[in-house]
Amino acid sequence: MEKLTMLLFSSLLLLGCHSVSTQDHYREASFELCNTEVDIYSVSDDGRVRIVCSDGAKFALAKENTLDTMRDINIEYCDGEGLGKFSESSRYYSFKCKSGTLLSITK
Repeated sequence: MEKLTMLLFSSLLLLGCHSVSTQDHYREASFELCNTEVDIYSVSDDGRVRIVCSDGAKFALAKENTLDTMRDINIEYCDGEGLGKFSESSRYYSFKCKSGTLLSITK
């Protein structure tokens, strides 16, 4: 019983220490945004992220946390069909749904 308790405690401790890495974001972008392979996933020194999918879709993000916002935009504005383009400025998100709809919304 003590071993089981220690194993459970150790597992919870490891889960609490888990941080999301660039590799995790790369996989998320591949499956959730591109729906195909990712040709380029780069993070610059200032934290900007650029993603190019093998189907030609392109994304420019101010930071990796914007991936969560992109998922929400895909569901709310593109009905989950996917994003073809996405860029972020200090005040706006501009994007194109795979259906061709172009939108710009404030942050």
